[in-house]
This record gives sequence, C-alpha cells and structure tokens, in this order.
Amino acid sequence: MSSRIIVIRRKLVAGRYELTEHAKDEMEQDGFLLDDVKRALYGGRVVRTQRDRRGRRYTVAGRADDGRGVRVVCRLTPLGYLRIITVYERGKL
Repeated sequence: MSSRIIVIRRKLVAGRYELTEHAKDEMEQDGFLLDDVKRALYGGRVVRTQRDRRGRRYTVAGRADDGRGVRVVCRLTPLGYLRIITVYERGKL
C-alpha cells in the first residue's frame, strides 16, 4: 500500500482535513456527501501524483456509498492538513 494513502487516511481520522469551496460545489453538483468522499479516501488508492507550483497533489480513486466511482484530488498542506481540492464522479471530467 502506498505510504501517501496511509498519510491521507491518518489526516482524515485525526480530523485534519479541509474542503475547498470548489470541492464543496463539485460534490453538490454530482450528488456526493462528505461520507462518500471519506469512504473513497478510506477504501481507495492513489492513481495519480502530479507536481505543480504548490507541491504535490494526489488523485485517489474510490467508491461512494452508492457504489459510484469517485475521484478525490487532494494535497498535504505545509501546516499538516489534507486539503481536498475537488471531487468528481469517475468518467464525468
């Protein structure tokens, strides 16, 4: 198992996460709840790592409570939080 997904899951368990407004909007648009995002992160895997000017971001593929495929794009912040950048249904982007 990837060490990054372990760190991501530990941040969730500790409550050290934040959702961007963009992530909240995308969740609402696709009908996902916070529980769907958490389930995807707990049960999913990192399928992509990208580097940009702000550091690394990770795309995690998992399943929502209703079985739909969900992707969660997130990053670890310098202050030790998991920032959830966006959420989308697999195949809709």
